[in-house]
Amino acid sequence: MGGFTGRVKGLADVRNVTEGCGRQSFYERSTHAQPSSRVPQSYTSESANLYRIETTRKAVILTMRDGEELRGNVFIHFSSYRPFELEDVSELLNADSPFFPLELPNTEVILVSKERVAEAAADRGEDAPDQPPREAPTPTALLQVILVGGEVRLGSIRLDAPPGRARVLDYLNALTSRFLTLYTSNEARLINRSLIDRVRPLD
Repeated sequence: MGGFTGRVKGLADVRNVTEGCGRQSFYERSTHAQPSSRVPQSYTSESANLYRIETTRKAVILTMRDGEELRGNVFIHFSSYRPFELEDVSELLNADSPFFPLELPNTEVILVSKERVAEAAADRGEDAPDQPPREAPTPTALLQVILVGGEVRLGSIRLDAPPGRARVLDYLNALTSRFLTLYTSNEARLINRSLIDRVRPLD
């Protein structure tokens, strides 16, 4: 028994020594840890997946409140309201999220505050999401929109109401979205509602 006990104790001592050699002390781990880089990196379209960007791009021209113009691409996802269809720019800018990514011509991606956007213009191609159906049942109204400062915009709005009850006044009073969308023959123009001074119906 004495010899067996000695062999067991010897194996335990070897195991303890082996485990001790394979285990680093706190000091060793601290001194061998690599310092993390703090160099800031600019984000490009290659790193845009950090913002869950996917699907397709759409060209826009943004006019900021201070008059600066930003050109680039926004990233269009599938619509939350129309299954299997892409959202349009108005759906993107009127969403609750306060910022959205914009890809600049040099492929850098910046984050833009929706509240600071005065207007956004998007081309309406034949197959663009902002192109209304050819036989849309939704009634429309032609408007002249005068902005704070005196600039004038002309275009049509879609009145989401039965044709017999579609009134511009009712539509504007019920509108809660951040931007009013005016449609022209070649573009959809989103106007920040807080910058609208008055509206003149032309129909």
